Amino acid sequence: MKTQNRRSASNPFMSALFVLPLLLVLAKVSGAPGSELISKGLSAADLSPHLRRVAENILLIPLGAVVVVAVRLTLGLRVLGLFRPILLAMAFLAIGVPLGLAFLMPVLALVVTLRPLLRTDHNYARVAVLLSLVASFLMLPLIVGHSWHIGWLERLAGFPIIALCLTCESFAKVADAEGSREAVWRALITVAAAIIIMAIANISGCVELFLRFPELLLAQAGCVLLINKHLNLRLLDGFNPLVIRLTAVQPSSSSASEDEQSHSPRATWNPQGDHREDRCRLES
Repeated sequence: MKTQNRRSASNPFMSALFVLPLLLVLAKVSGAPGSELISKGLSAADLSPHLRRVAENILLIPLGAVVVVAVRLTLGLRVLGLFRPILLAMAFLAIGVPLGLAFLMPVLALVVTLRPLLRTDHNYARVAVLLSLVASFLMLPLIVGHSWHIGWLERLAGFPIIALCLTCESFAKVADAEGSREAVWRALITVAAAIIIMAIANISGCVELFLRFPELLLAQAGCVLLINKHLNLRLLDGFNPLVIRLTAVQPSSSSASEDEQSHSPRATWNPQGDHREDRCRLES
């Protein structure tokens, strides 16, 4: 009964998340009396360049949430967490995808290599050590780039430290709990989701649309509920080509031995045999 009540209550709420923004958009573009006042009062189109960059980061969060929910619920592909693709998308927007990936992958490998040395009594201590290590990773190319006047190394300092630290921590946890192949696959899906978020944000006019009509953020929340209610298909749930390829190439020894036992013939004496010949019965 409680589940049914929650579902029935979510239907009007989800509808309101679509209807209210639509009414506000129509009120702004209709030219009716008061529409100009609504447009000026509910618009962020005339922000200063500094505040515009802040607004773009804010707009990226609900947009990224819709993409991540679609990847997780509709496709059924697991990522390293809800916020990691969004944070990586911000990093890619700041320093670019090639440079971001070229820096992220070695850092992930190094953190996983050092993780056995980070056995602390509390998770806070481990995360704090990771923060210090990640800060060192960011400072090193900054110092070298500044000393040798290498611009692309200096740009690496623009990689958000929180995004790098949380991604490394999640990757290491998955590697410990479910193996390195699962961690690598989730990292690939996380990076792919981040690139999709960044690509959508870079569509011409996308940011301007949400700055002029910020009420559409409510519609994005409605899209999340819509995906959860009607598009929770999980089409590729459990899919991991790295694991599939491994099991296809290297079958387990236990299954092989069981297979041999199931197909090996066993001779059984037949007590009903006559004196003309000794007969054996084969059992598979």
